Amino acid sequence: MVKNMRRNHAIILGILLIVGMIPCATAATDTTGQIGGDVGYYAIHCNVDGAKVYFDNDYKGDISDGRLLVEVYTTGTPYSTISVEADGYETYTTRIVEYPAKGETVDITVDLQQAPIGGDMGSYLVRCTVEGASVYFDNDFKGQIANGELLVPVYTTGTPYSTISVEAEGYETYTAPISQYPAKGQTVEIDVSLQQSPIGGDQGAYLVRCNVEGASVYFDNDNKGVIANGQLLVPVYTTGTPYTSIRVEASGYQTYTAPINQYPAAGQTVDISVTMTPVTPASPLSPLTVLGALCIGGVLLMLRRRS
Repeated sequence: MVKNMRRNHAIILGILLIVGMIPCATAATDTTGQIGGDVGYYAIHCNVDGAKVYFDNDYKGDISDGRLLVEVYTTGTPYSTISVEADGYETYTTRIVEYPAKGETVDITVDLQQAPIGGDMGSYLVRCTVEGASVYFDNDFKGQIANGELLVPVYTTGTPYSTISVEAEGYETYTAPISQYPAKGQTVEIDVSLQQSPIGGDQGAYLVRCNVEGASVYFDNDNKGVIANGQLLVPVYTTGTPYTSIRVEASGYQTYTAPINQYPAAGQTVDISVTMTPVTPASPLSPLTVLGALCIGGVLLMLRRRS
């Protein structure tokens, strides 16, 4: 009897060891909790080591050995601008027009130019309600509006800019003289209010309504902008090749895709309603969990038969 009790104790101890191993192994192998889905990459090549890289307003790291690799989620809201900064160099800013697919790398080459010696810095803070609007000082592209604003550093000893222009698809271009100039360390604010372009002539429009703020809207493969205040107006030419599909993407939501089968006439607006569904990640049982359950069941069956 003592021998049987020892055997039972050994069997029970074995069960406890198996059960204790399962959560650890599952935690080590589980990758279902990764947020954002598949990833792609941007490889930033720059001639200045230590230069700081920003996507929109997000700091991504410093250039090292002439390169910085930036990981992005292919299912997330795409970035619109890249800025690279380094002491003694003029800030480089440009649009991001190519987006990597899963496992793909997009190369961006940046050539920083040395700043004029002895020039003190001030800045303009351009505020605008239209995300992604492009800002120009005279004819120099300075970047795009992100989170309602764009900071434009300038040299106080340089030739002052005379005009500002702000452009966005579906809106009338804003142009105004620059009459106030920042001193060293000073920031001058410029408020820009863009007006929607009147629809007429050979233009119509789609009004995309969506339940997810910031969702990216694509007609075929053309990025048309992001949802703001629940909607996005997309002007189209009635004489052009018609779009065939709409795709709406947002991080944490299933991608919405549908055919476009109604086309606006001149001066007409066609409504498209989009309802996005949150992603609910599945949590399947790991093979180790199933094996552990089978072992426990077999041991309990043996104990029952011997009793």
